[in-house]
Order: sequence, then structure tokens, then C-alpha cells
Amino acid sequence: MLRLLPVLRAAALIVSLCATAACGRADAASRQRPVDAEATSAVTSGNAGTPSAGTPALRDSLADVAMMQKADKSRLLGAESAMWVVMISDFQCPYCKQWHDSSMAKLKRDYIDPGKIRFAYLHLPLESIHPHARAQAQASLCAGVQGQFWPYAEAIFRNFATAKTMSDVSPLLSRMAKDLQLDVPAFDKCRVSAPIASLVTNDIAQASQAGVQSTPSFIVGTFLVQGAMPYNDFRKAIDTALVASKAQRSTRGGATSGSATSGAARDNAAR
Repeated sequence: MLRLLPVLRAAALIVSLCATAACGRADAASRQRPVDAEATSAVTSGNAGTPSAGTPALRDSLADVAMMQKADKSRLLGAESAMWVVMISDFQCPYCKQWHDSSMAKLKRDYIDPGKIRFAYLHLPLESIHPHARAQAQASLCAGVQGQFWPYAEAIFRNFATAKTMSDVSPLLSRMAKDLQLDVPAFDKCRVSAPIASLVTNDIAQASQAGVQSTPSFIVGTFLVQGAMPYNDFRKAIDTALVASKAQRSTRGGATSGSATSGAARDNAAR
């Protein structure tokens, strides 16, 4: 089964950059604690789309597995070889909308389109305070099955205020699918399906393993950034992570080169 993200085992230290503009029950002290590198690696290792043997997906048809693969792929943007930035978000969180509205287009322009980062969206619906968040998450993945994850995510944020007033968000979810010219019957069937539900459940588990308790949060290379910080500050976090990533690659490359050179020297000496 397709993995959402590659394993990033090289992370030596995860630093939490705390901001107050976030949805969640975690207090400031808990958001400032160090994050375990192995747990954060679980997010970037990408088990989304790779459910455990006990989940419904592995008992479903090949068509369901293919649907999960399409949903997984749909939420990725950018060059495959670039540094990962993973957004952990809740569609009903006002701070997630704030970050999206103020920063997403700029991030795409400055980092995603030029090939500097690989961007992914991980769902963390805070259902106790945002009753529609899980339904919205599942709907976005089903839009992704039809190749429209990002336009649908945009539509969800555009209709943020409308959704907040509704007791049942299903009619709105279907209308947004129709507006995007999706196959609405297939979309409606998908968004209540067990495989798609299992993807969201797996996202929640990965976020929990990384110690993420609020939204929006971001895995930026080997840093954890929490809260809807201003774009200029977010850029600094990305640029710092890019420098660290480049230095790490150079160190690994130098070690490999040095080993090869030493080996060649020993061979020449032996001759």
C-alpha cells in the first residue's frame, strides 16, 4: 500500500516553535515541551494509506485499496526530492483558516512551485470542539480520489462561516462537490466509506505519536512549528530547516566521499 511520506530517520533533534494562535486543549507548557524524534518520524514515515491488519481497508476490495491510494496521493504537492513540510490541520479550526488564507498561496509561490519543499496535508479533526471537522476531512479525501483535494480544501475554507451555522454539514459537502463538477453520487458514497474513515483515523494516530495536540501544526524538516504564525516568521522556520537539511546532506555526502577516498588510498598503498 502506498505510503504518504518517506521515512526521515536522520532527524537528530525536533525543536518546537510555539505560537499562541492554535486550536486545541493543550496548554502553553505542553506545546513547548521537546518532541520525541522517533514519534515525529512516525508522521513523516507515512503510514497513512497503510492501515494495520485489523482495519477495514485490508479486508476490502482492490477497488477500495486503489481509492485509498488516490486519496493519499492527492494531498501532496511539490518535488519528490524536496524537504518535507507537513501541515497538521482541522478544517473547522479558525486558526487553520487564518493560516491558509494568509500563507498558503505565498508558500506555494515561494517554496512549493520552485521545488524547495514537498508539502502534505495531515488531518487532525478536533471533534470535541469542531463537530463537522471529521466529515470535512473525509470529504476532502474523497474529492482527492477524483483529483480535486486542494480545490475542495479551498472550498471548505471559503465556506467556513456557513458550515459553522449548520447542524448537518452533508448538504454543503455535496454542493461543493457539485460546484467542482465531481461525480457527486460517487463522492457521497466515498465520504461515508470505511477505507476513507480509516485514513483519517490513521492521520490522527500519526499526529498523536508526534505529540501534536493543536492545529495548525507543521513538521518543517526536523522542526515542529505550532500555531498560525505570520508568514514572514514561517518563512524563517522553513529557511532554517532548509539550511539544516542541506548541512545534513553535505555531512552525509562528505562522510561517504571520505570513506571512498580512504579506501582508494589504502588500495593504492597496497599496490
